[in-house]
Amino acid sequence: MPCQPQLHVIHSVTSSSSARILTRDRDEERAAPAAPAGRSWPQRLPRAVRLAAALAGLAAIAAYLFVALRRLDYPFALEWLEGNSLVEVRRLLAGQQLYQAPSVSYVPDGYPPLYFALSAVAARVLGASYLTLRLVSLVSSLACFALLARLVKRETGSAAAGVAAAGAFAATYFVTDTWFDVARVDSLFLALSIGGLYAARRMGGPGGAVTAGVLLAAAALTKQTGLAEAVVVPVALLAGPHRRLAAVTALTEFAVLGVTTLVLGLTSGGWYVYYVFQLMSQHPLTYGNLGWFWTALATALGLACCAALAGARRVPGVLLAGCAALGAEGYAALVHSGGGINDVLPAYLAVALLAGLALGRGPSTGRLARTRAAVPPALVLSQLALLLSAFHPAQSIPGAADRGVGERLLAGIRAFGGTVAVPADPGLSLAAGLPPVAHQDAAYDVLRGTDQAAIASFRRSAADAMADRRFSAIITDSPSAPYAYPGSPGRTYYQCPQPLLAGVPAVLFRPVAGVAGRPMYVWLPRGGASCAVAARVLDGVTEGVRP
Repeated sequence: MPCQPQLHVIHSVTSSSSARILTRDRDEERAAPAAPAGRSWPQRLPRAVRLAAALAGLAAIAAYLFVALRRLDYPFALEWLEGNSLVEVRRLLAGQQLYQAPSVSYVPDGYPPLYFALSAVAARVLGASYLTLRLVSLVSSLACFALLARLVKRETGSAAAGVAAAGAFAATYFVTDTWFDVARVDSLFLALSIGGLYAARRMGGPGGAVTAGVLLAAAALTKQTGLAEAVVVPVALLAGPHRRLAAVTALTEFAVLGVTTLVLGLTSGGWYVYYVFQLMSQHPLTYGNLGWFWTALATALGLACCAALAGARRVPGVLLAGCAALGAEGYAALVHSGGGINDVLPAYLAVALLAGLALGRGPSTGRLARTRAAVPPALVLSQLALLLSAFHPAQSIPGAADRGVGERLLAGIRAFGGTVAVPADPGLSLAAGLPPVAHQDAAYDVLRGTDQAAIASFRRSAADAMADRRFSAIITDSPSAPYAYPGSPGRTYYQCPQPLLAGVPAVLFRPVAGVAGRPMYVWLPRGGASCAVAARVLDGVTEGVRP
């Protein structure tokens, strides 16, 4: 899609934001006590470095917007689980249950419903497509940046510090598989989490306490790991000046989460509780990820961590507790099997907040003190420079060739008809106008759990589908047997020898975020179409061909 208008908008936003930052910091400088002429350079150093960090932060946000806007309307999955998000939104629009017994036709991702519900509301206006779901994530990420900047500005009195903190978090986009704008729950979860912290810190009465409780509960209704923050923040409020309001926040959280859990649990026959609260606890730990969390944190934000530590003593207790909860949430999700780099994002948010708080004006007297005050912004500026050096938009924006391969594959799936199972990307079936099947990752989450009723439900459904040859074709991203389907599919299905995209370069039509697989292998029911015919159909050569 053309990018000139988008670049013009980004340039205008960046220029106006830079002007406001410079104006606010000049006002702060005029308000500060005048220093002797011989000390003017040390006095100006912290402000100069802070402004440079803010400008680098604006560049990071602009770079993120450049990528996000260019790929917003890409009609295929940017990340391999986006397809299941689209399936869940379509189910809500059709009035179907989001949580039900696992079957070969559908298994939910195992998250609470808020992201899918908000996306469904947007889809009623904009249509149920990847564009709509990504737009929800994009708006959520920008809200997260804005709340982070505002919170730091309110705490430090420096707009530049706030923008630098938001930019440092935005810049992690380039080292976390470009996650902020994909059709997943994470960006909404992060926006609600920082919003809850902001409300808890700035509350002035019962209304603010209720707002904090609603936001923290909403975060937990987007991603269940948010329960840590929902517990820790009211406890931290008890030790601060708003201890009388801590009970109001806690009661609000309890009411929102309690009523939601009760209603969804009863209406789903208990499956909501299974997917959201029980399933993750049934998965084993991935011990290799115990160290990966710290490696990812040090690699992406090591310098910002040093800046955060430099100002940790001045952080208000409720914010410090909230940041600790965010880090714990990320760690707990990552160390479970199935954890991914997106699970580290809450910890990145916590570090960006703490680093931003360390960018305050600092002591106003003393040459050495003022020089030391320049160290945190210098660390954040260096961190931003390193993160921006990882900005390679060509690797993150699918091109016309990717669209061409996808459209050709869609035409083949549509011509094949019936139920074409694409376990790694049910969004392809939806785009072709065919019924989707359960996503293989969601199914595998059930199969590696310990609930025998859930496992039996999926296995029985999959075995019946395979025995009845319910699928006119199965397209997989691996040469092994269809993933998560029990038994030996060789009894009723056989694999075609030629790869589906054999002549297509490996860099085309593959997710640019997360797992990078793509449909490659075709399984056909025995006694049905031949591989030669199926290959011609799925390759888009449909004239005169009947599978």
